[in-house]
Amino acid sequence: MHIQPEPEPGVQPIQIRVSGRYLLPGGAEHVCETRSLSLATIEVLAPEAGLPGDFVTLYLDDVGPVAGAIRTISADGFTLAVEVGPERRARFAARLDWLAGQARGQADQRSDPRIVPNVRAVEIRRADGRVVPGMVIDLSMTGAAIAATEVPPVGEAVTVGKRRATVVRHIENGFAATFRLPFRPETFGQHIVL
Repeated sequence: MHIQPEPEPGVQPIQIRVSGRYLLPGGAEHVCETRSLSLATIEVLAPEAGLPGDFVTLYLDDVGPVAGAIRTISADGFTLAVEVGPERRARFAARLDWLAGQARGQADQRSDPRIVPNVRAVEIRRADGRVVPGMVIDLSMTGAAIAATEVPPVGEAVTVGKRRATVVRHIENGFAATFRLPFRPETFGQHIVL
């Protein structure tokens, strides 16, 4: 009996639409959307492709910055050959694994272990730059529930403490936000200060 080894997270491309923007050489910035993502390549739907070999930085929602060189050009975009260092690669693989779970319908992140950190007070920086006080209700590796008197609208990009996040729903007396980059298991614990 032959057993297939488990592939490294993020190696198999996932077909998923992730919005973002990208920066071409020379400084031109455009909005984009992914068609597929893997640790090696990203298929990008884009209005302007650049040239093969051009170095491009993608800023993808729920993923963060990813850099690489344009490998091929298509009528509606390009394929990026991803270039990430070892430390960033592990975080990128974890993020791709999470996105694959989202694509399979595992949308409820409440299944993640949740903790109440020792330091609960936190500042929330709104998209317009205003800073409002908040209190961490609970925290997981991928997001947090925050009590706040001023509740940002769903979809707003905020910074919770030092972590960039997106408001995903409103709760009684506050909101829930998903972090752009999840915590690594080895750094996650009640000692965390956001």
